[in-house]
Amino acid sequence: MSRSSHVIAIIVFAVLYFPFKSHPWSLYVAVAGAYSAFAFAIALGLALENLDDIFGDPRIPQYVAALFVPHLLVLGLIILATYLWLYLNGILPTWATLWGRRPSLWSVCGVIVFWFAGTREGIWMAGKIKRRLKESED
Repeated sequence: MSRSSHVIAIIVFAVLYFPFKSHPWSLYVAVAGAYSAFAFAIALGLALENLDDIFGDPRIPQYVAALFVPHLLVLGLIILATYLWLYLNGILPTWATLWGRRPSLWSVCGVIVFWFAGTREGIWMAGKIKRRLKESED
């Protein structure tokens, strides 16, 4: 699941952004949803890669739910970063923000920052889930 996390995030972004494109909040909702899907897909993919039956284990939903509160704090920072990204997009010179046949340099930088943050958070959450599974087995 962690290998296809970027595909999951792109699909979630498209489903949340394009139907509500005319609303000013659509980008924030789409970025938050895609980031959450990306981070949790990495976390679940890495933490549960060696388990035979992830759906039959009642501990896993409890462990994932416990990680949701720290994720909300990071998600608040991601939404703030999206706001700042949009604000700076209007201030930066056109050579950095101009879209042509390829995405702008500013857009690529934003995607790289969000990808790095989501990957790090997903790895951190996977470590927490693995530790809690090992503790409960002992």
